[in-house]
Amino acid sequence: MWVRLTTVDRLSVDLNRDGLHEIAVPSSFETDGPFEVWLRNHGEAVHVHLQLAGELSRVTQLDESNHYVEPYSRRSVAIETHPVSASVTGRLKIVTAHGTKSTYSTVRLSPPGTVTNHVTVDESLATPQRRDPEPSTPAEQLAAAVPTAVSLPGVALIAAVVAVVVAGVLTGSAAVVVGSLVVAGLLAAFVVAQTG
Repeated sequence: MWVRLTTVDRLSVDLNRDGLHEIAVPSSFETDGPFEVWLRNHGEAVHVHLQLAGELSRVTQLDESNHYVEPYSRRSVAIETHPVSASVTGRLKIVTAHGTKSTYSTVRLSPPGTVTNHVTVDESLATPQRRDPEPSTPAEQLAAAVPTAVSLPGVALIAAVVAVVVAGVLTGSAAVVVGSLVVAGLLAAFVVAQTG
């Protein structure tokens, strides 16, 4: 009797992530029932051949061994299993590039209910996190945009420096620009002395 896929046990296979026809897969995977091979393509379209080997091939069923994965897409391949009373180990072979690139993952099928490496989700993760409301008025948006480390004297200094430099540039006189920079320096020294 075959057990159909009802769990979320998933063996992820990354294709083309590190280069054309490259395959990245965990070296081992354990499950206690049906699972899926999750083909994630990070690049150009690819043909993938999957093959179950060893004792594992006698207790699993893979309906189709050749799979086309479109560019930048994902595809799930279901693996059905027989219930086992003792652990069975074998290998999953993943092949691309018409057989020139291949890699293996050791798969262990354990008796139902014996695998404890499933992820347990804490109930607190289901509670939405509180977020501060977005500023609604232009004044609130400006206040939110200015870092809290910038003090009122710092803002006044920035405004004064900008005003003095703009006035110097608008007059077009080199003496006024130099004088503007001197005044800006004096203002900066004053503000630093007041805040220090």
